[in-house]
Amino acid sequence: MDFEIVEKQDDVTYDIPAVRFPAYEEYKEKAGIVAEYINNMEVSEDTIKETKTVLAKARKLTDRLNRARIDMKKDLLKNYTVFESQVKEIVGIVDDADRELRGKVRELEDLERENKKQIIKEIWDKRVQTLPDLMTYFPDAFERWLSPSHLNKSVSLKYIEKDMTEWLKDVSTELNTARTLGDEYLTEYVRLGDLNRAIETVKARAEVSTLIQKEDTEKTPKAIFIITGTKDINLTERLLKENEISYRKEI
Repeated sequence: MDFEIVEKQDDVTYDIPAVRFPAYEEYKEKAGIVAEYINNMEVSEDTIKETKTVLAKARKLTDRLNRARIDMKKDLLKNYTVFESQVKEIVGIVDDADRELRGKVRELEDLERENKKQIIKEIWDKRVQTLPDLMTYFPDAFERWLSPSHLNKSVSLKYIEKDMTEWLKDVSTELNTARTLGDEYLTEYVRLGDLNRAIETVKARAEVSTLIQKEDTEKTPKAIFIITGTKDINLTERLLKENEISYRKEI
């Protein structure tokens, strides 16, 4: 490609600068002597005054050396700083181009996934024409079945059709089973989309209802009356029925 960047040999070169400090050993030795003297000196007004004078001269020297070091560092790094800025500028241009390309790739991939989804939807629409009941109970069946992996470029339409066929068959079978079990099971199956969970939900609800009824029955006050004689028994039973009172008769 005409716009391709071709790397060149020796495109970046530099010379290692030489720093000369011939007085280093002398200054270091004398600084050590001053430090040793201060560490071992006997304290008096004269020695303190004399030592302060010597130390002030040493401090003046070190201050000048520090200024020279800072100035030298600035000079030595001047060319590097320019080079660093130039490199960052080039890197930034390439990074921006990379982000732009990634964005375009994502746009292309999203378009390809959407096109594939439309093809899959056309296949789906043909298949469900023979399953009107399924679409009545599950109008969002396509969204329930379709997964992001179906839209991957690596997943073939042949595999997708096979998976679709098996899913539709399973759901149709479960739907018929739920209808056979009763409206309550069908309602839960449509809500949950899972027959086993629907059955468990209905059973659990029935168990709770039975438990509540049992508790209510146990809480209801009871009384036992013993009636003797056929005439009195018949009269009592008639009165209970006329007043719609629940009773249990044991002979």
